[in-house]
Formats: sequence, structure tokens, C-alpha cells
Amino acid sequence: MTGIEDKNPPRSDLEKLSELYNSGDLTAVKNFCDVLLAAHPHSAIVHNVLGVALEGQGKLEDSLVAYETAAEKDPNHLDSCHNAAILLGRLGRFEEAKDKYNIIVDLAPEDADAHNNLGVVLQNLNEHSLAAAHFQKAVVIEPRNASAFFNYANSLKELGESDKALENYDHSLRINPSFFLAHNNRGSLLEMMGRDEEARKSYSIAINLKPNYFTAYSNRGGVEKRLGNYQEAESDLGKALELDPWKPEDSSEVSNYKFRLHVSLGDIQMYLGQYEKALDSYESATAIEPENKDLPAFKGNALAGLGKLSEGLKLRQKSFGFIRFDIAEGVSIVHD
Repeated sequence: MTGIEDKNPPRSDLEKLSELYNSGDLTAVKNFCDVLLAAHPHSAIVHNVLGVALEGQGKLEDSLVAYETAAEKDPNHLDSCHNAAILLGRLGRFEEAKDKYNIIVDLAPEDADAHNNLGVVLQNLNEHSLAAAHFQKAVVIEPRNASAFFNYANSLKELGESDKALENYDHSLRINPSFFLAHNNRGSLLEMMGRDEEARKSYSIAINLKPNYFTAYSNRGGVEKRLGNYQEAESDLGKALELDPWKPEDSSEVSNYKFRLHVSLGDIQMYLGQYEKALDSYESATAIEPENKDLPAFKGNALAGLGKLSEGLKLRQKSFGFIRFDIAEGVSIVHD
């Protein structure tokens, strides 16, 4: 009976394949895999390396086929299953990725990375209870894994277990004090718990660790606004927008986030009496949501602040209308 070893090329060929891969020449790796597979078509090792080379070249569907073939040739070849699961996650095919990770944790229940990665996939599927169970297994198996504690805290936060989530963020940061994402998410949790001063400190640490981290600026700006620190809030929200990490193809959810940032910044500028700046902020929001019915009123307020009362009142009327009483028709709202 042919063994697994007999399916693979000689050690010397595998060493040469490894050297090619380490050189970074993915075309050479792919070509040598083709040569080896012509002689050893059942080698799971070579099919897996071929998948890695194809993925590196951006040929993602071909890469998945190679990983699947490797798993068919040797169902115990977990590297190919891992690689397929990671790629499926990258492609947003989370149900398929979940199936792959379930195979891995069934065959290797002590694989902390598989439990952690499966948990992340489950988070994307909004299955936080099940995700938390896998993160808990991951941190027990590998108690120095800061990312697993961080992911565990994220799911606990979604499940409303705030105290336990905070404990796990803190544990993650004891392992890796420079984990800026954990500082930011810890701040978000503290906000939810009504602990704004502590939240502000967490956001500040995240910003110190990563000065171009726009999310932390945005979050801290919201806290500063709520604390009545309007100058600081304007500075933070303005910095978040200045960093401008968004792309034209971003989702509507991202566009809505950017829209709300502009509106919030405009509101703060109105409070500070910076009417020209506020008008610019509302105009930027209008460019994102031109059909928004509230924005004309906001712009009207800014114009009124600039002394342009007639223009301002017209825009407010367009947005909110005025109450009119007619003896025959009764009360109505007039918009035009």
C-alpha cells in the first residue's frame, strides 16, 4: 500500500522548493510545483505550496482549488485547510471559512490559532456566543496570545458582559502594552459603561501609539464633546477627517460614518461661533448625502450666525417648515 511519504517528491526536491519559496520568486515556485506534480500528482505538500504561490500572485480562485486538492489528497494536511480558511475569510466567504476551521478544531482541538481564527469568522457572522467559546479555548491553550484575549473581549462586549470584557482587554494589554487597537476598543467599552474620563485616557494612549489612527481621534472627539471640551473635540474630529482614510468604493456604512463626523464637527463649530467653518462642514456632509432633509436647516443656522438672516430662514423653512394657521384650513407646515 502506498504511504503518504511515497506520494511526495524526494526530500531534495522539497528542499529546492523551499529555497525557491524563500527567495520570493513565486513564478519559479509555481513552475517548479507544476513539474513536481507531473511526477507526484498526489502530493498534498506540493499542492499546498502551489496554492500559496498562486495566492501570492493574486490568483485567488486557482489558489483555493489547489488548497482543496491538497486536502483531498491528504485529509490530515491541516496547513492546506488553514490556508483555505484564511483565504475564504479574506474573500468574505465566512460560512465556508467556518466549515474549514471546524474541520481543523475537530482534528486538532489544541490548535489555539484555529480556535482564535474560527472565533473571528463567527464574529463576522454575528455569532458572538459561539465565538466567545472558541476565544476562551484559545486563551486557555495559549495564555500569552494578546490577540485572542482582545478578540474574546470584543465578543463579550457585544454580548453585554462589560466587566468581563474589560478584564480581557486589560489582560491583552498586560501581554502587549503597545496594542493600540485594544486601547481604542477598551475606550469604547468604557464609554458604554459611562466612564468617559477613563475612555478619553484609553483613546489618548491609542493615539500616542499610532498617531495616524483616525478612529481613536474620532472616538476621543466624541468623548470631549460630551465632556464639554469643545475646543479639544473640534481638534480631534478635524484631525480624524484630515487623515481621510476613506475610499470612493467604501460601503454606505462607512460613508454614513464620515457624514456624521462632518455634521458633528459642524455642530461643535457652531457652538464655538465658528460659523464659516461650520458652514463648510455642513457643505461637506451635503456632498455625501445631498438628499438629507435636515442639513438645509443646519446650514441655515450657520448663515444666520453670519448675519445672513434671510438666506438662513429660507433654508430652515425648506428643512423644517413654518407653522401656519389658516382659519379655513387650520394648522399646517409650510416648506416653500
